[in-house]
Formats: sequence, C-alpha cells, structure tokens
Amino acid sequence: MKYALQGHDRDNGVQEMLISLLPDESHDKAEELTGEGCFSRAWEENGEICASARIVRGEKEGFFEARKPIPTETDGEEYKRVLTWCVKTAVYQALVPLLDKRPAWGSMTGVKPAKPARLAIREGMDPTQLDAWLDTHYDVTENRRKLCIRAAEYSLSAEDSLLPRETQLYIGIPFCPAKCSYCSFVSNDMTRWGHMVQPYVDCLLKEVEAAGKLLRENGIPLGSIYIGGGTPTTLNEGQLEALLTAVDTHFDRSVCREYTVEAGRPETITEEKLRIMAAHKVTRISINPQTMNDKVLEGVGRRHTAEDIVRCYEMARKVSDFVINMDLIAGLPGDNDDGLVDSVRRVAALDPDNITIHCLARKRGARLYFGPTGELPSETLDACYAILEDKGFEPYYLYRQKYMAGGLENVGFCKKGTASHYNICMMEELSDVIALGSGGVSKLCSQGGRKVNRVVNPKFPKEYIERIDTIVKGKEELLDE
Repeated sequence: MKYALQGHDRDNGVQEMLISLLPDESHDKAEELTGEGCFSRAWEENGEICASARIVRGEKEGFFEARKPIPTETDGEEYKRVLTWCVKTAVYQALVPLLDKRPAWGSMTGVKPAKPARLAIREGMDPTQLDAWLDTHYDVTENRRKLCIRAAEYSLSAEDSLLPRETQLYIGIPFCPAKCSYCSFVSNDMTRWGHMVQPYVDCLLKEVEAAGKLLRENGIPLGSIYIGGGTPTTLNEGQLEALLTAVDTHFDRSVCREYTVEAGRPETITEEKLRIMAAHKVTRISINPQTMNDKVLEGVGRRHTAEDIVRCYEMARKVSDFVINMDLIAGLPGDNDDGLVDSVRRVAALDPDNITIHCLARKRGARLYFGPTGELPSETLDACYAILEDKGFEPYYLYRQKYMAGGLENVGFCKKGTASHYNICMMEELSDVIALGSGGVSKLCSQGGRKVNRVVNPKFPKEYIERIDTIVKGKEELLDE
C-alpha cells in the first residue's frame, strides 16, 4: 500500500503499522496519493496533538482521528512518543474495519511487548489497570494481554534481582551443519565454510580474553553466560573444550546464575560434548526439534528426525542435570494446525524444563505455506499454550518480529524456578550485554532499558577474523562508548 504524510515525520510508525496489518504487501512512501493508499496527517489543536488517517482499499474506505494532550516535558522525547502513538493509532483504527480479522496484538508493533508493560507497572499501574491500558491504548486481545502481563512480572522480578552493574555475556558460533530454508539468522553452512571454524575459534578466544579483562578491571559482576549461534555444537570436542576453558580462565563466575550452551541440532550432539559441558559446569542447554513431524523436518532442510530428538534428550538427561529448553516453530511450510498441536504435546510429554514456541518470521513478501488456508490462526497457538499451561509451564518472556506468521509472537515457557535470566535481561534490556563473535551486538543499557547504545561486531566470520585486532581493542574500550 502506498502512503503519504502531511504535517509529521513519523514515517517509520506508519510503515510499521502497515507491515503489521498487511504483511503480504509492500508499503512505499509517495509524495501524493491518487486512488488507493493511506494518507496520514498530523497537527496541533486546542492543546492537543492530533492525527488522522484516511485509507482507501479497493471499494472500501476508512477514516479515524486520534488525539492526546500535548505533554509538558521539555526534552522532546515524550512529545515524539505521543505523536507516534496518535499517528499509528489513527492508521490502525482506519484500516482494521477493512480487514477480515482483528489482529491479536492490536496496534502494538514493537519487538518487545512486555517492555512498555513493565515500565507502566514501575510507574504505578497494578495488573488490573495494566490490562485495561493494553486494551484501550493498543487494542490488544485478552489472551495476548495475559501473556504480556505475565512476562512483565517475570522481567520485574529479574530486574529487582540484578546486582549493581551486572552484565550478561553472549558468545556467538555462527556455523550450522546446513542452513534451514526458513532461517534468517547469520549462520554458515559447514559444508561450505567448515574450513573457517578453527581460525574463527582462535580469534574468538582472543576476544574472550579481552572481554574478561574488561569486566575484571572494572569490577563488573557476570550474571549469566549464553553461547548461541548458529549451532555451537558444530564445534568439535577439542574446539568446544578450548572455548569453555577460556571462559573459565578469563571470567569470574562466582555470582553467575546460569551458563547456557545452545546444543540445538541433534546431529551435532555427542555424549562426549555433553560431558565436556557438564565438566565446565554448563547449567542449561537447548535441544531443538522445531517440529516432531519428520516430513516437515525434511522439507525445511533439517538433517534429523523426531526420534533423534528423543534420543538426544534422553542422553542429555543421563549425562547431567541440565536445565533443558526445546524450541518449536509454528508456521513451518508443510505443517498444519493438527501437526503443530501434536508436536507441542509430544515435546511436553518429554518433560523438559523450558519450551519455546517461535512463530515463523518470513522473509519480506514471502507467502506462508502453513495449513490449508496459508494462515497461522491465533486460536491454534492458544491451544498450544493451553497444553503447556496444563503441564505446569508458565510464559516468562516474549518478543515479536516483522513479517511474523499470523502477526503473533515468540514465547518462552518455563517450569517453576527455571526461567532463563539471560533471556529476560537480553530481551527486556535490563542490563548490559557484552556480545562476542561475528554478528555479536553488545548492548549498553540505562534507565531500565529506556536508553540502549549498541556496539556491533562484523557480521560475517571472514570479516570478523580479518578485523580481530580492532575488535579486541574495541572490547578493551567498550565501556568508554
């Protein structure tokens, strides 16, 4: 849908709302509109910020006007927030009547829906008031409001537990046995890039040493460690041992709450690798089915079966008392509503400590080949959540992405006492995160996550290896940013 603006510069707000409500279409800015499109206008009147949207779509037309009092603060940030809300709300309310179905998250488009909920509680809202605010301010449906509030409560608990200056550590291993057809992360197929793994590990060990020195010299406590990817267990036993030994050597883990390694894909997991992790006191691992349907697994390029998942899970339980997370993806091509629900039931029956349900994040303009209608209904996801809650799991963190199937969400569920501190702190931006490896994004957070400064490592392993000396120097000076 083409859109035009008058009287404001909230271009991103208009585009975000259109992408959220019409993810299968492209949305381009125009200087003026003739025929179909969205015309967004803003102005001030009688002490209020006003915004209107007129949308023509086929033979249908929608119009809405939103108003809020002009804020009294002087730094301009609150004014921008109010203007953005008015612009987005006007577009949302004008377009929704032209759609077949009300979106589950209403006009809320942010990646972190629990973050504004947490901040609202900090400012004095109780859960009942927050529920009403999410309804009236964003038009969020009842089930999503419950998810949001529960995740906000977990994030508040994590925030209250933080030590002064506490930091989380992320270490990235950007290699996988093969790239899945749906993957949008930076991961490098071992069949093509396997020769780069050892040079990459050698460079990563230098950055580990520099980051450890940074935290020690500044007296900064380390709250959690998360080794993700890619697939960290693509490292062979010697490389994994070297990395975990470097972490032990250079970081003080005396107050570290958890230590996670994403084992991920069963074809990369061996008993020896699990024993290495246990010996280095890794406390959490992931074993990720994505689906328990073998045909769907084959179709998306996974090189394992559902039975392989069960075998790896049972092996991990015998090796150590890991907290085990298992990921599933809703909306995979070739899957359907019954298949998704069945996968959730089968994974829940294994009784892991955490189960995360991700909704497929499609590439821009890509169709969704899920089920007979090509849609992922919110009701199907709700049925999956109900299964987990009946098994004693609680939602503890969530986030959203652009072009996500059904406009829905990713939710981490946990058994009591097994919520991931790292996941909450990283997603809600409660504390600094020092990220190592290619594609790593360090976050320096302040004001409860209201302000975040990001420092990004090179995206690809080759560039990371070539620039390692500069990266190491940058780690030494990171807290001067």
